[in-house]
Amino acid sequence: MNKLTNKLIAIFIGLDVGFGPLLTFSALKILAVQPAKDAALIFAGFIVVKILIFIPYISKNLADVEAYERASGATKKDLLRRADEQLQRFPASFSTFYALTWVVAMAIPFVIIRYLSGGHFDLIPQTVVAMALLLVATPLGGLAIVFTLSILLTSAVCGQYSVDARQMGVQLDRIESRIQVRIGVIALSLALAPTLWMTAVGYMAQAEALAATGGAGGEARAFLVSAGAFAMVVALWAPISSLALSRAVSAPIEALTKAAKEIVDEGNQTTMGAIPTTRRDEIGILAERFNDLLEMMRDLSAGAQAIAFGKLDIQIDRRGELPDAFQKMAESLTGVVTQIRQTSVELASAATEILAATQEQESAAASQSTAMTEISRTMDSLSASAAHVSEAVTGVLSNAEQTLQTTDNMVQRIESLSTHTGRISDLLDTIRDIADKSDLLALNGSLEASRAGEGGQGFALVAAEMRRLAVRVTASVEDVKTLIVDIRESSSATIMATEQSRRLARETTEAARQITLVSQQQRTGTEQVTQSVREAASVVTQSAAATSQTRTSAQGLKQLADALSLLVKSFQYSKDKGEAEHA
Repeated sequence: MNKLTNKLIAIFIGLDVGFGPLLTFSALKILAVQPAKDAALIFAGFIVVKILIFIPYISKNLADVEAYERASGATKKDLLRRADEQLQRFPASFSTFYALTWVVAMAIPFVIIRYLSGGHFDLIPQTVVAMALLLVATPLGGLAIVFTLSILLTSAVCGQYSVDARQMGVQLDRIESRIQVRIGVIALSLALAPTLWMTAVGYMAQAEALAATGGAGGEARAFLVSAGAFAMVVALWAPISSLALSRAVSAPIEALTKAAKEIVDEGNQTTMGAIPTTRRDEIGILAERFNDLLEMMRDLSAGAQAIAFGKLDIQIDRRGELPDAFQKMAESLTGVVTQIRQTSVELASAATEILAATQEQESAAASQSTAMTEISRTMDSLSASAAHVSEAVTGVLSNAEQTLQTTDNMVQRIESLSTHTGRISDLLDTIRDIADKSDLLALNGSLEASRAGEGGQGFALVAAEMRRLAVRVTASVEDVKTLIVDIRESSSATIMATEQSRRLARETTEAARQITLVSQQQRTGTEQVTQSVREAASVVTQSAAATSQTRTSAQGLKQLADALSLLVKSFQYSKDKGEAEHA
């Protein structure tokens, strides 16, 4: 249980413990019950039961209040409405329940004593009427005191809930209630409860007196009728008196409420009249203070209107946080306007300088843009030339490589020719040997023919021809050998020349390869430079456009600075005071 629940339970238990014995004793005295002690024990037991009943009732009807006190975070918002709704209903619901518990706590013991005790208790017949009066008087009295105590004890927590709701941004759904109704119910209860109680006292006294003297009971009934008429008068008088009193209290409060609502909803404090006061009581003093507050709000509203029209040299001749803050605001505005005026002059001058600078920068940017465009075109042409050079060098490299390949093939064929000439020389040597041997055989044949005489002449002719042929073959072999020697010398010279051509072709190929690599690097570099130049040209173009925009902005800034200077001149304030505050 939270503090409020414990507090309510403790107070109402104390209330029953304090008033329960008194009410029991008084009721038993009025009813003249004998034996009184036994009857008192029965009444006391039911009072304890009554206390034990309303304790869980209070806890149950304040369950959301307890949950709200324990909650944290986002769940508090949801519980706040329910907890506040329980507290709003609690005074009326609990006071009604409390009054009914008194009816039960007194009616049941009386039924037991009167009808279920088997003649143990001595009662006169008139106690039924008296007990009926007490059963009405007791809950009315309990209702009056418990209703007011419940409102008093829960008001602090209800007020805190309203503060919490404003801080959390929660709208509490509170039902409107009227002070007149509350005062009327309390006044009627307070008026009828003692009246009915005293009626029961008088009725029982009259009944006991008649019973002691043996009367017929007509006087007791007459007293009851007279008391009933008086109770009716009180029942009419109490609401009328309470209505008049509550109206006297609530009327000024309603006027204050209406005025406050009109100020909050419509803001008509300048045209609103003063709240009339009739007496210098608490409500009258509240109305006077409200009128003072209304006058202060009018002064502040007038000051605010003056500031709105540019008049800053105002004076609020009132004391308090709000007037002081308003006066400081006006003084701060004066200092701000002074500073803005000086700044606007400086701003206009700076805007003029910026405009001139941006115009020069725009012209320079345009020139740079034109130059960068020409450079970009030149770099495009250079890139194209580099591409052509790279393609030409690539062709040279291809031709050089083909020349090197052709030279290698020529060297191989010359070497093959040299090999063939060597073999021919060997064959010629063989032919020469054969020719020498043929010549020797022809010589031997001639000698043998000479020896043979006439029969060897034909053979001699053949031998002579063979010898001549051998001589011719030998001469031809010598000529061929001479040619072969010349061929070998030419082949050697050709091989040397081819080797030199081969070396030159190889060097040319390597040089062409290097030139190709360098030309490719140059081409790549030229393309990169061309791209960089294009990007630089784009940046320069964008810079020129940005400079143009800056010039336009500078023109707008100068116009705004001139407009600001004219606007600041419309404010009225003390220059000496503003300059002092600025300093």
